[in-house]
Amino acid sequence: MRSNIPFGPNDSFRFNSIAQTESEEAGTSILDQVRVVPNPYVAANITEGRPFLSGRGERRIEFRNLPANSVLRLYTVSGVFVKQIESGSLGYAVWDLRTKDNLEAAYGLYFYHLEAEGIGEKVGKFAIIN
Repeated sequence: MRSNIPFGPNDSFRFNSIAQTESEEAGTSILDQVRVVPNPYVAANITEGRPFLSGRGERRIEFRNLPANSVLRLYTVSGVFVKQIESGSLGYAVWDLRTKDNLEAAYGLYFYHLEAEGIGEKVGKFAIIN
């Protein structure tokens, strides 16, 4: 603290601190830490070999920092349901870029709806580009 006024013998200072308690605000911060990796996902040609595409690794998108036992629902930008993924207790979930009908996901913008029991919900977006 800086002051150009000298302190006197009768001056007193009072400091207050606020401690954060577990509440809805704390739960919201947990949901704010959710990450989609990689985002955007740069897709390769579907004719390349599976499960690894020329040293790139598996075709997958990871959802990290998820609350335990949460449910992810994936949608296209037009609102078509793509797939549901459950995180279990590991804190992450993996999408293999296949739809609920086991078809390859198309390029474009996608939305996810995360539902974490007892914590709340979050909606986010990610992209698959060519």
